Amino acid sequence: MIYQTAMTKNMKRFTAAVDDLMNRPMGTEGMGLLWGEPGEGKSTAVAHVASTYDADYIRAMGCWTVTSMLGDICKALGYAGRRMCRRADMIAWIIQRVAENPRPLFIDEADYLFNQWSMLDALRDIYDTGGCPIILVGMEDIARRIQNEKRFARRVTQHIEFKGVDMDDAHCLATTVCETGVAPDLLEYLHREAAANIGRMVIGLSRIEKFGRANRLDQVTLKQWGERELFYDQPQFGRRRSGTGR
Repeated sequence: MIYQTAMTKNMKRFTAAVDDLMNRPMGTEGMGLLWGEPGEGKSTAVAHVASTYDADYIRAMGCWTVTSMLGDICKALGYAGRRMCRRADMIAWIIQRVAENPRPLFIDEADYLFNQWSMLDALRDIYDTGGCPIILVGMEDIARRIQNEKRFARRVTQHIEFKGVDMDDAHCLATTVCETGVAPDLLEYLHREAAANIGRMVIGLSRIEKFGRANRLDQVTLKQWGERELFYDQPQFGRRRSGTGR
């Protein structure tokens, strides 16, 4: 497999949204929200765009408190001194840092921020005072939860939902990451079986590529693939029969 990002429609929309945030007119709010179901390519997109803009990236953790969140943000922004204990000191340092270098800040797995509303309040303070774009990335329910928090929602001006890829995107993905050719009939079959989920498609393409290499094929067709499994799915367990035997 080739470790390269396929420029799907989702990726192009996300890149354009971050570009708009970076070049927004004075007085325009600058927070963004990316959401979608698992496997839709959100984390890959964030990694690519963060690298493009030399942005700061942090992954939220389920064990975060406000203090640990601020400490991790300080570390992501380059703080190398002795860890500060007071929240006010950490927020002050973060604000000064982002004001000096207003790069985007991406927070992945942002659903965890709702474990404590005070984490959202701290981010709001950082954004309001520091002014750097903050882009939250989460699952499909995060958009509704943020919309219900009006103080936060009004600051979000870019909303990007990652949805399943279409056949054009599937072709783009296959030609970008797969070193073995995938015939149109097999690609359509993969797209259908993966339910247009790009994460599952990548898994399927990796197995197709392995099969093609093992059989020295320049291109794999649906007939050649046959009924082989495309994915590493969870095993299915039937209910045990009642009884005393082992």
